[in-house]
Amino acid sequence: MLQRIVICTYAFLLIIALSGCKGKIEPGNSEEKKDAAVKAVVLDAQIINQPFLYETTGTVHAKTESTLSSKLLAEIKKINVKEGDLINKGDMLVLLDDSQVKAQLQQTEQAREEALNAHAAAVSGSDSARAAAKLAGDTYKRYLDLYNDKALSKQEFEDIETKNSQAKAGLLQAEAMVQAASNRIKQAEAAVLSARSFDKDSVIYAPYNGLVTAKMMEPGDLASPGAPILGVEETQSYYVEFVIPEAHAKRIGMGKKVSIVIPAANDLLLEGTVYTTAQAADSNTRSFMFKASFPLNKSVRSGVYAKVSVPIGDVNILSIPSSALIYQGQLTGIYIVDNQNIARFRVIRTGKVFEKSTEVLSGLNPKDRYISNPTVDIKDGVKVEASV
Repeated sequence: MLQRIVICTYAFLLIIALSGCKGKIEPGNSEEKKDAAVKAVVLDAQIINQPFLYETTGTVHAKTESTLSSKLLAEIKKINVKEGDLINKGDMLVLLDDSQVKAQLQQTEQAREEALNAHAAAVSGSDSARAAAKLAGDTYKRYLDLYNDKALSKQEFEDIETKNSQAKAGLLQAEAMVQAASNRIKQAEAAVLSARSFDKDSVIYAPYNGLVTAKMMEPGDLASPGAPILGVEETQSYYVEFVIPEAHAKRIGMGKKVSIVIPAANDLLLEGTVYTTAQAADSNTRSFMFKASFPLNKSVRSGVYAKVSVPIGDVNILSIPSSALIYQGQLTGIYIVDNQNIARFRVIRTGKVFEKSTEVLSGLNPKDRYISNPTVDIKDGVKVEASV
């Protein structure tokens, strides 16, 4: 019985051993799997003709800027705005103390009323003098006839003649008084109009739709004629002011298109048009001042820094698509495809950056093949299959 158990055990172990050797591969019979080629768009490096851009800096200004001041010597009672507020034409911005202006207006109105009364009295006196002069003239004519007929003595005639002359002089004086009263009315009315204009000047209104850029005074301050209170600018049109060296200035004229970048507005890119050119160069910098307008954009405000690129000619450069660039730490490179269609990482030095391309200064030669848009599968030493 024991012998039978031992035989069965050996038989079982033999079966397990044979089954373990069944799938074994002999050395030297396995095949190494080769990596498949990665498809990529391969281009030849070429020298292209590219517009040469002169890069300079500029400052944005509003085309319409104003400094609001008072025409009166008066205390500021209220200022309804602060820096950065948007305003509409006709908004009341500053209220001045108008007590003195009101008093002056009242005085001028009273003076006008007195002038009107004086004129009425002068007219009445003139009417009386005219009637007296007419009566004296008629009497003089009657007595002249009597005097000519020898019916009146010379002394009596002379008395009548004197009274007639006095009546005429009285009429002339009365008419002069009417004219003087009329002049005083005109002066009084002019004073009233002036006082009323000063009354209007006690309020400063917004001259146009715009933005408050500066606040120079506060309520309680004494405003004087010409002293600035608020700075405002119109928000409907802006321009950038920039300088160009005299060597390039002759290539820039009216209507020239320029590229404007506003860093403060997330590198906003705008197209500008030159509309003003300086006629004389700055003697210190030997440069010319230019102004370029650009489309209205709510993100732009006056005073901000701008980068301006001005095309002033053409230049031949070695350029590649910016999508071909690979950044590894501080290094910039591309994948070159060699004669065996193997991708090789090569460090290059870049120059100017254009909208979709980048200038290559060194590390790449014309007709070198490179991958224009490498994917994550592209690595140094990978076999490349060129595709369109």
